[in-house]
Amino acid sequence: MNRSDYNLAQWLQWMEDNHPTEIDLGLARVGQVYQRMQLDLSATKVISIAGTNGKGSTTTFLETIYLAADYTTLAYTSPHMLLYNERVRLNGVDVNDELLIAAFRAIDQAMGVDEQRISLSYFEIGTLAAIYLVSQQKPDIALLEVGLGGRLDAVNIIDADVAVITTLAVDHIDWLGDDIEQIGREKAGIGRVGKPLVCGEIQPPKSIAQLASEQAFALVQINQDYSYQTAQDQNSWSFTGVDLLGNKVTYQQLPMPNLPLQNAATALQVIEQLAMPCSYEARVKGLSAAKSLGRQQQVRYLDKNILLDVAHNPQSAQLLAHSLLKRGLQGEVQFVLGVLIDKDAQGLMLALESVAAHWHFVTLDVYRGQSALQLQEKSLASNIDQHNVSCYQDMRSALEGALLKASASQVADEEQNEHLVVVAGSFVTVAQVLALQGVEQKVLQVI
Repeated sequence: MNRSDYNLAQWLQWMEDNHPTEIDLGLARVGQVYQRMQLDLSATKVISIAGTNGKGSTTTFLETIYLAADYTTLAYTSPHMLLYNERVRLNGVDVNDELLIAAFRAIDQAMGVDEQRISLSYFEIGTLAAIYLVSQQKPDIALLEVGLGGRLDAVNIIDADVAVITTLAVDHIDWLGDDIEQIGREKAGIGRVGKPLVCGEIQPPKSIAQLASEQAFALVQINQDYSYQTAQDQNSWSFTGVDLLGNKVTYQQLPMPNLPLQNAATALQVIEQLAMPCSYEARVKGLSAAKSLGRQQQVRYLDKNILLDVAHNPQSAQLLAHSLLKRGLQGEVQFVLGVLIDKDAQGLMLALESVAAHWHFVTLDVYRGQSALQLQEKSLASNIDQHNVSCYQDMRSALEGALLKASASQVADEEQNEHLVVVAGSFVTVAQVLALQGVEQKVLQVI
């Protein structure tokens, strides 16, 4: 079959088969294809977002606020949960098959033929597809989430008007190493001369400021140039930051968001740096509307409530644990945990153990997945009481086991009981739950 006749599923299979390695950092190949495509992005302001955690929620805050201010947007994120279309949103709506297919056709042609053919990875093709759609749809604002690292990530072929670093931790050590200073320098590589680089990491490595100074990025740092404070009653918060001219700006009585407050503050500071005006009313509306699939998300399964969170490293797990502790769930949670082999499973368990009553380890039968028994071995090394460990070969069994344990809980508060079963550990783990219960129809709320 000629590729011009492919449907989306066939194009996605072509993407997977196209390149010998899943991850191939570097801008030379993707940059060549991008140059061949001769795309015009002049109608759009571009924000690039890098970081270990918080990229998705920061992107979502920016998207919902700009949409509330009547701007048009394109958001490019990864990975997806159920459908590839989730990776590109136009004005908050997942892109349709036809637009993706048109993008893949254009990229395929630009990759060339015979000895002029340039091979691209799955992520590189996906990134070019998002950029192609920016050129075609001409949104006011494009939000491009960096996949891995920064300097050598495919997103970095684009010169961002504002670059963002959310939070940093040691992750993806096979590609980025375990040196936080080097990781910081790689993330900061998405900055551009004379353009704002907004950093939301509270304890940033020195390498970020060093690179910003060397390359003349306009670094804007949390707790130095902008900050946030929760009201005494915990029902609202305030933001103080700086605009492009260095003038102080303050917003009071902001609604508490459903996603991490630190990332909400970073999003507000980014808005000040892009100089696309947003009213106070738009900020309030956007902050209230921001939700992300699989992040602190409550769903129904077997007529019971389950909390989903894609926490997959110690830093994000600590945020999840803090949220659960605020609900008084110390030592009460039934955790369904599935973790990819290259993640710090022991660090995850350590971060979550203060709220865990029982661990329900589940096998992830996917590329880079690991078995429940492997997780159990790591729990032994973490000195977790093996009476509080169960292993399952599939998600359905794990959920049923966790719900059975939760039903016997002595937690009296009804609201607390709604959060006794928590699924975490990876995007794959959460996606398996969503696939089981038909997420779009049964999502109750994002907490």
